[in-house]
Amino acid sequence: MGGLWVVLSGSHHASDRTRAGAPPGATATAIEVTKTPPASVRRRRVRRALVGGVLTGRLLALLLLVGGLVLLVGFLEGEQYRVRTVIVHGNRLAFADAVVRESGVLGQSVFRIDTQAVAERLVMHPAIAAATVRSIYPDTVVIDVVERQPTSVWMTEQGNWLIDSEGRVIGNGEATDLPHVRVSGSFTLQPGGRVPGTVARAVPELVKRYADRLAGLEYRPAEGLILVFAGGERIILGDAERLADQLAVLNALEAQGTSWLHLDLRDPDRPELWRVGL
Repeated sequence: MGGLWVVLSGSHHASDRTRAGAPPGATATAIEVTKTPPASVRRRRVRRALVGGVLTGRLLALLLLVGGLVLLVGFLEGEQYRVRTVIVHGNRLAFADAVVRESGVLGQSVFRIDTQAVAERLVMHPAIAAATVRSIYPDTVVIDVVERQPTSVWMTEQGNWLIDSEGRVIGNGEATDLPHVRVSGSFTLQPGGRVPGTVARAVPELVKRYADRLAGLEYRPAEGLILVFAGGERIILGDAERLADQLAVLNALEAQGTSWLHLDLRDPDRPELWRVGL
């Protein structure tokens, strides 16, 4: 059997063929021998191609995502979507401009407003008990408030203050149809402050019960709530924490026909009274 022979050109001489081991008279033909790479090499090349394609695809997707986010942020922050109008409903004691200012929504993107957080911020206002906030496309926010209801007016040297049933100071104001309490001494009030809740709840009840003989109500820091009758009698009730027991003692003394000018009921179990002198 003859060996493998390769002729690079058809013009080679016979001596060339002889040296190459070709049989005499053979025709010279040029051929190209290509070595086939091993299977492992082919697999590596395929893997590299696949990995390169995946990485390129992921990079492209990431670039598209970032670009989309940039466009979205630009859209959401556009001037046409910033809050220009705030509508307030339900306010009577709280000024609308104060509600708008405390809401903090003016100039914000209507898409970025946290309505729950705004509502929670608004109820910090002394006059507001609850609030609902709605964003309306493209540039409006609507605020519905439920205000605290005053049940009495407390009169101090600094002015008159509206107080609700919990004792919260709503703010300055006047309401002629509500019970009035005259404050003496150094007891000062301010919006958001408090008076004793038991006293605030006792005031309307006392006015209703003794309307026909009531001369006035007073509050002194050292003595608490004082009930003053038209005949000059003064009843000290303190913080009125045991109002039912205190009024029961008062009714019992009046039923006995006892005459007195000063009655201390801060401890209804041990009442103290000053009788009218003979």
